[in-house]
Amino acid sequence: MIERIGIARIVAVATFLAHLATLSRYGYFRDELYFIACARHLAWGYVDQPPLVAFAAWLATPFAFDLIAIRILPALASALAAGLAVVVARELGGGRFAQWLAGVAVALLPAFLLLGNTLTTTSFESLSWLLAIWCTIRIVRGGPVWWWALLGVAFAFGLYGKYSIALLAIALPLGLLATRERRALATPWLLAAIAVALALTAPNLLWQASHGWPMVAVLHGDAAGRHAFNTGVALEYRDLWTNAVAFALEQVLYTDPLAVPVWIAGLAAPFFMPKLRELRFLTIAYLALFAIAVVLAAKGYYIIGVYGGLLAVGAVAVESAAGWLRATAFVALAAVGAIVAPISLPVLPIAQYVAYSNALHMAGTPPRLTQPVYAEMFGWERLARTVAGVYRSLPPSRRARATVYADTYADAGAIDLFGPRYGLPGAISGQNSYWLWGTRGNDGSTLIAIGATRIAILQRYYGSCALATTSNEPLKWVVEGPDPIYVCTHPRASLDAIWPDLRWYGA
Repeated sequence: MIERIGIARIVAVATFLAHLATLSRYGYFRDELYFIACARHLAWGYVDQPPLVAFAAWLATPFAFDLIAIRILPALASALAAGLAVVVARELGGGRFAQWLAGVAVALLPAFLLLGNTLTTTSFESLSWLLAIWCTIRIVRGGPVWWWALLGVAFAFGLYGKYSIALLAIALPLGLLATRERRALATPWLLAAIAVALALTAPNLLWQASHGWPMVAVLHGDAAGRHAFNTGVALEYRDLWTNAVAFALEQVLYTDPLAVPVWIAGLAAPFFMPKLRELRFLTIAYLALFAIAVVLAAKGYYIIGVYGGLLAVGAVAVESAAGWLRATAFVALAAVGAIVAPISLPVLPIAQYVAYSNALHMAGTPPRLTQPVYAEMFGWERLARTVAGVYRSLPPSRRARATVYADTYADAGAIDLFGPRYGLPGAISGQNSYWLWGTRGNDGSTLIAIGATRIAILQRYYGSCALATTSNEPLKWVVEGPDPIYVCTHPRASLDAIWPDLRWYGA
């Protein structure tokens, strides 16, 4: 029965159903609120991202941006990646054990579980990176020339999701050049693959060029603005060596410590197993990818997409181990993966999840959400209600001309999504694409300002900036904490004149 249906199909369908059952368990992630706003300004590019996530959110417009509707494509990408890992393992000579191990390992990879359940720019990397690696393997193993065109399509797909796949586009050729598989590059079809990728991504590249390459400013802002969580935990540092250690530790956390031996086996096996010898380029490519990411001070999850391919190769290597050893590895990986799955997949109601994380000594005292993505799924409608209370408290003459300003795109996105049900006007913000969309015709004579990161600038331009209240969501504490809300009046300049100083490119 299994042979008739196929392991890849079973793994893909099971992965998709697991995501489908949990897509709406919690609330909107902070970035999803921004992507919904981007969907209302559909374009070939944005200040801080390619257009795929905005397009995915736009497809949910007829469903009023329902959580399941905006997350269905990430869930599908995650499921296809798990199924494709099975295919890759089979093509590398892996039997049923290797195929099951590859599929389950990729399906239960903590980062992939999380990304398949949330719409982010990284959500499609489990699929796009594995597609690019698969195409490269087929080319190296003498596949038809049309695999080069598919490689170009895979990179274009990845670039429309997140620009970080460019790191893989550098690392793979370096790996090939360092091995005898360099002969695969001696073909005009390489230029054809590059041409396909450039042609498909040209609209986005032209958008970035016409706007002065704002993504460069965003990356600079990210590097300059690194900080610890409100818990005091820091995973990213400005110091190169300290950041390298943190970056390596993140790879372990994102991929599950029990899956680490499998993908490390995938790195080592090409040097010991004759049938995998042609994949030495992938090992060197990974080392180059890791080094490049560390030198560029990339965040730990920027290379997460590479592990689908490494796990597929590693599964083939593990299959050659003694029967008891490989059975132990599979059971341990699957069992522990299922046990810790609630950290990455919202299978538990939030109260039960807090109790679960408290039992693992992850919740602190009093118990709170220390899983940062989950923490950023709460408090958004509460914020809109709090801002609406401030808005309604204004004298009618001021309320009629009041502008809601948020210093982060997440707060602005929350006001735009939830604000209409509380009678609020649309928000403006100085962060990333929100800044590019401008002041929306507001004069700024009365400004309801959410957040504290730009309050010093507002105090320079307004005669009065009084703290009205604070929106506090305890579950959101791990990342941003409470949101102060100010009422600024008596401007010394027009909002259009102030606007350039409120620009903030970065995360």
